[in-house]
Amino acid sequence: MRNIYKVLIGTSLSAILSSCSFFDVTPQVICSETFYKTEAEVKYGLAGIYGAMSKESFYGNYYSLMYSNIDDLCYFNREIGTNYLQYCRHDASNQFIYDIWTAMYQGVNNANSFMEAVEHSEFDPDGKYYNEARFLRAYYYFLIAQSFGDVPLRTSAVKTPEEVYCKATPQFDVLTWAEAEMEACLELAEEDIAVQPSRVTKTTMQGILARVNLFLAGASVQGGDKTKFLTNARDFANEVILSTKHDLNQDYSQVFINMFQNKYDTEYHESMWEVEFYGDQSSAEFWSNGRIGDLLGLQSGNSTSTEFAKFKCNYAHGQYNGSLKLWDLYWKTDRTDSENQLDVITDKRQDWNLPPYNYAGHAKQPPYGTTGSGTCVAGIDKTPYVYGKDATTKKDLTTTTTPTTAQAIRNCGKFRREVQYEGQKTAKRLYNCINYPILRYSDVLLMYAEASNELSGPTQEAYDAVLKVRTRAGISTKAYSEYDQASFRELVRNERGRELCFEGLRRFDLIRWGIYVEAMHSYSEQTADSRWSQSAALAARALDMGGNIQKRHELLPIPSIELGSNKELVQNSLWAN
Repeated sequence: MRNIYKVLIGTSLSAILSSCSFFDVTPQVICSETFYKTEAEVKYGLAGIYGAMSKESFYGNYYSLMYSNIDDLCYFNREIGTNYLQYCRHDASNQFIYDIWTAMYQGVNNANSFMEAVEHSEFDPDGKYYNEARFLRAYYYFLIAQSFGDVPLRTSAVKTPEEVYCKATPQFDVLTWAEAEMEACLELAEEDIAVQPSRVTKTTMQGILARVNLFLAGASVQGGDKTKFLTNARDFANEVILSTKHDLNQDYSQVFINMFQNKYDTEYHESMWEVEFYGDQSSAEFWSNGRIGDLLGLQSGNSTSTEFAKFKCNYAHGQYNGSLKLWDLYWKTDRTDSENQLDVITDKRQDWNLPPYNYAGHAKQPPYGTTGSGTCVAGIDKTPYVYGKDATTKKDLTTTTTPTTAQAIRNCGKFRREVQYEGQKTAKRLYNCINYPILRYSDVLLMYAEASNELSGPTQEAYDAVLKVRTRAGISTKAYSEYDQASFRELVRNERGRELCFEGLRRFDLIRWGIYVEAMHSYSEQTADSRWSQSAALAARALDMGGNIQKRHELLPIPSIELGSNKELVQNSLWAN
């Protein structure tokens, strides 16, 4: 019987180093062993496993933004109805949760089908394609168990309705199984990083293994030898460092500009793994399910805009803002005495991640200074944020001055759709080509520092790893001798926030640190601050989100639809009542 799983890849995968792609494929299928009669067909099947991540319900929006990106540094800035993920009002009937579950398990089933098919093929003689699929399957299971807790662990393709029935395996067992599977893949892993960031290589696997072990060592996972997991995390991250294949791009913003332009930095190789999105759904050949730039960028344009050829920022809703806590990580926290003497933020990442403008437009120009007059046109003019009677710039908007106004109401700028970076579009397209990072080298450095510190306190090597990240950001760092284990732990955690904000990692960091509920409830204090409270509507939305958080929100509920179709499955304990 021939089983076909239609998967929209949404990526262009050509084998040139200046591009983030490795295959030139249109949407393809994964079939039984009768399909694989050439190596090209094997590659199509492998692309289908990667393609699951490119769905809107996975890294295109639902998992990466609606779920993962709600944390103490980011909040959703729109008013929406009940049962929504963004405000943690959801329950097991939430359609978005079911779609996330389905997309992740589709990736698993695609991997299982591929592995069963390629075993009978002569076009994978060294087993590398099989090995790559095996790692991807383990990665999907890591995400599933991390998000849902106890879940069905299926290692063969589901081909009949009866095979849907499957009891849940405990979260710890799924996570340790995934870790062991990933580690077993290292022996046959591709070592040539020229195929990154489209595909996983040995250093990618080692970096993800560091992440998995850190989560296993965390407070939310019950069982296991925490010291062993921390040692694994440190050693896997260190293997990436010792490989000398990766470094930090000296321009933080360029890391993301490359993602906008589907380019790979062959000098630094900082971006180690990305989810690729290719197109804006303007045609079948130019198709994408990614809304990263639209939802997680600078608000631009409006429903009546038609002069798209004049846009300086392509259409975007800009639905996520940085919190006051994120601002203060740049403005107040971990600064040296000499930096505190300055009335400016010295961290280069702040201006990129939280720029002082978007492109929403103003019907009437705010009183931000004497330069210029008239209206800020949506999509065309840089539009300052108005805060009380002040605005985010007192000067001409062409200057680089970044005053400290509107600290908690700025859009995320990390994935902005400015035309100078993304390229001109000719219509209002919500879906876009901006890739999404899964693993960056800066994350590896910080994971190494964290695991090393938890094992034995700060070491010179751990300090140097953090120093490398901070030096790229243009900020000073206190001497190594001034840190003990507790203060260095705080430095690393803060640095992860400054460096990796809006990349869907913070929520799981808070969970594994055992402070998720506490950190989210801190919005009640943040929004009372006069720097935020003058923007009453946005403060109220952030307060609502933070106030809804309970212990149960460390996991997503098993979808009601899945419970109805799989009679062997029961709701996870946090959502059982």
